Amino acid sequence: AAAATRALGAGDARAKTADVKTAYDAYAPTYDALDGGGAARALGLDALRADALARCEGDVLELAVGTGLNLRAYDANRVKTYTAIDLSPGMLARAKARAETLALGEKARFEEADATALPFDDGSFDVVVDTFSLCVIEDPSAALREVRRVLRSKGRAVLIEHSKSDVGALGAYQDLTSAPVKRMSKGCVWNQDVESLVRQSGMRVVKTQRALLGLLVVVEAAP
Repeated sequence: AAAATRALGAGDARAKTADVKTAYDAYAPTYDALDGGGAARALGLDALRADALARCEGDVLELAVGTGLNLRAYDANRVKTYTAIDLSPGMLARAKARAETLALGEKARFEEADATALPFDDGSFDVVVDTFSLCVIEDPSAALREVRRVLRSKGRAVLIEHSKSDVGALGAYQDLTSAPVKRMSKGCVWNQDVESLVRQSGMRVVKTQRALLGLLVVVEAAP
């Protein structure tokens, strides 16, 4: 019975992964307009990316790269190697095409992989980057444990994420609307407590920058 239960659980996980791939393959053609268009610039997302990612150096891993909206923010002179993963082949194809137009492209590789089960050895990277993916990953704690595992001892994680606001009324509104927002926005949990998730994974919060009344955070963490 236990074996049957485990098999059923594995089957459910595979089905959910397939659903995510299908959904994000469908999003790929319009993803840039939604997540990297005028509204994103007006909200300061481009500036957040540029500030947080320009300092990344060494061997860099980016989780859930999407169409590669972050690629222009990296300093190719600082980055030794760049590895990007995503569950969606459609997203990866667009990210790879974008990288080929940049100096970073010569150092880049793209792999179809799950952030909660990274196909890399322990201590493989100096920096691991996440941009608005923890909020849609079903088990963000598992993803952060993997981040900790693949980071080198002096490495760091750079997490740009939706977060529960530290403005009381706004945070309460996020809690109240969390379920409908999740249904309408690709499964996004916009009231997650990123710092708590980081600590629960065994990592240490080094620095937190808040933006948009605390709705967005940039968290730097060490293993």
